[in-house]
Amino acid sequence: MLRTVFILLVFSMSCVEQQGSSDSLSLESAELQEPKDANIWNKVEISSEKADVTPTDENLFGKFYNDRIEFHIIDKPDIKIHNAEVTKVTLYYIDSVLCKKKYELDRPIPDELAKSYGKLSYKSLNFATDSLARHMGIVLRSENGNRLNPYLEKYQLKWKLEGEVIYFRHLEDSLGSSNFYIEELKEYRRLFNSVQRDLI
Repeated sequence: MLRTVFILLVFSMSCVEQQGSSDSLSLESAELQEPKDANIWNKVEISSEKADVTPTDENLFGKFYNDRIEFHIIDKPDIKIHNAEVTKVTLYYIDSVLCKKKYELDRPIPDELAKSYGKLSYKSLNFATDSLARHMGIVLRSENGNRLNPYLEKYQLKWKLEGEVIYFRHLEDSLGSSNFYIEELKEYRRLFNSVQRDLI
């Protein structure tokens, strides 16, 4: 039963993998804007030990696979990333090491991230967005500079940095939109799969 609940949790938290286009883009570079220094959860670095900042039972969502994997969720953490309010932070620990942080934002910030991190990979997450991207283009150019096409409804941006991977995911439908900024240890997926295999 626990394994089934965990699989459903991971499925609901994971990226929607659908056929789409992938392109490499480059927008203007700029200084990286640091998130608002509001509380300790924003200071916790990827690959840090859990002992450095001990999460509490108050924000513990659950432990799985013999307690080797655990999730902590902090609602309304009073953090801003590029002036976007963070509504929720999810911390992913594997063997007491923080391997992933997912921020839920109140608005999209693709242009700000592109200016901060530079060259990126783009992926459409559904057929309609893929068709629109091919027809209108992914990046719109104007006298004010380049910006991501605001009409794209479901997509993911990706940056590979030293030691970690950054994602921005935008999902939009008739009910509203969801925006996720994700910092992930490069070894996260390998470590996650390793834990699953060890318990089979």
